[in-house]
Amino acid sequence: MITEEQARFFDENGYLRYGKVLERSEVESLINGLDRIVDFELAGGDDSSPEFSVGHRRKIKETEDEPRVLTQYVNMWKRDAEYEKTVRHPLITGIAKKLLKTPEVRLWHDHIISKPPQDNGHFRFHQDFYGWPLSEPRILSCWLALDNATVENGCMHVIPGSHRDSRFFPKAKKREEDAAAKDPTFKTERAKMEERPASFGVPVELSTGECMFHHCLNFHATPQNTTNKQRRAFVIIYYAQGVCYSDAQASAHCLVPTIKVNSGEPLVGSGFPAVG
Repeated sequence: MITEEQARFFDENGYLRYGKVLERSEVESLINGLDRIVDFELAGGDDSSPEFSVGHRRKIKETEDEPRVLTQYVNMWKRDAEYEKTVRHPLITGIAKKLLKTPEVRLWHDHIISKPPQDNGHFRFHQDFYGWPLSEPRILSCWLALDNATVENGCMHVIPGSHRDSRFFPKAKKREEDAAAKDPTFKTERAKMEERPASFGVPVELSTGECMFHHCLNFHATPQNTTNKQRRAFVIIYYAQGVCYSDAQASAHCLVPTIKVNSGEPLVGSGFPAVG
């Protein structure tokens, strides 16, 4: 499944290019499911769960001619059986448990992240953790390529070791916010990192059906897709046993209305299932 050497690489660098986890036929099933959801959304969509409408245009208006940095479809596992099967894939969840050093992983959410030709842009360096209402950074993402992901079409670029850099820890972020409140001209190391081009990082190219894992504090970015081909990825976010809901962070996240526990309590429930 995963070697000790691979686990150490992840610990040191905050990411791991794993390799093949799905066969071509399995990827094609996911793409077929995505095509169905795209058609459904363009026809009006489904509001049965609040996150379904996030991150994409249902009916593209003539005035919306600026490229998006990406197109996103959240929680495909709730909408298509092949996606639910994939978030529970024993190889993927087994690796996630090993890397997070936990006996159980739960699903925070999944999402399709797509960079369609002519309708995408540079997604700047960022750390995922601060965009989620979760208590501690024992979280990782599995980034699964549905198309070949290359530098030219916007593959992931990572900053090795950034998840271990104390300048970017939660405590440092609070100090930065306090300093910025006193001095609006104050620019943090975090802000400087966000402004760097994707080429500052290490590209992680993947073939269809291959995946990488990255820590929630690892800085990562994707450049613009400059090709005439699709660059679609299925991203699955897992968290370790005991991670709690925290309403002090990212309180406007689209999944907050679906959370049924109190702040400070372990995040459990049918919307956040144990998958491995």
